[in-house]
Amino acid sequence: MMLSTLQRRLWAEQKKSKHRRIWLIPFAFFLFEALWMIWQFTSAHTEELTTGYLMLFYDLPIINTIIMPIMVAVIASRLCDMEIKGETLKLLYTLQEPESFFDCKYLAGAKYLFFFTAGHSILILASGRIFHFGYSLKISMLIEYLAVTLCTSLVLLALQQMMSLISNSQIMPLTVGLAGSFLGLFSLFFPAPLARLVIWGYFAAFPCVKMDWDRATRITEFYEVPFPLVGFLIFAVFGILLFIICRIIVTRKEI
Repeated sequence: MMLSTLQRRLWAEQKKSKHRRIWLIPFAFFLFEALWMIWQFTSAHTEELTTGYLMLFYDLPIINTIIMPIMVAVIASRLCDMEIKGETLKLLYTLQEPESFFDCKYLAGAKYLFFFTAGHSILILASGRIFHFGYSLKISMLIEYLAVTLCTSLVLLALQQMMSLISNSQIMPLTVGLAGSFLGLFSLFFPAPLARLVIWGYFAAFPCVKMDWDRATRITEFYEVPFPLVGFLIFAVFGILLFIICRIIVTRKEI
């Protein structure tokens, strides 16, 4: 019974956003990254392509740090602004519990993030095939990269959805997403204790690849490092706690 109720509510969310074409948002960002990969590897030297996978696993988290906070903010805003503009929350809360409403909105946004992240695996595999990378792809590195990307995106989604639902205007949540993009990028240059306070920078906080650049020879070397599994699991637990806190804030909002 509970499962069928959840399915009906998710179906209702799907119907509400059907004509809003929210899928175009992750598709546009996905296309941007695909074009970036094409530019990156068509201009690369042959010797650079031998470490193509390592280069990707180093560069993509940085690219994600720039674009993903904005993408998540826009998705959350588009999913939530129909209720805020129409002032229908009071009516909706008479038909379903506020907790269920928040959960359904979250799952609706998570769906786009899941497919966007899964699309990255296609891009990475296709790049290796098309540009003939020298070394074979390690599946463990691909799984680690996808897990970090999806987990960080879901944590940000909870935060952005909370701000979108408690704000009377979507300007503030979108501004936070844009500011988070810049702050996340700058956090990569912060000392480690300070960088841990910036959740927008966590796309690149769990590297499986690092880089050395020799100033004298101007040679860049990418090399694999052990994945910080314990730190990632701690972040995942933090993400669950943040989701619960955001859920409580929204459900206790007076409407």
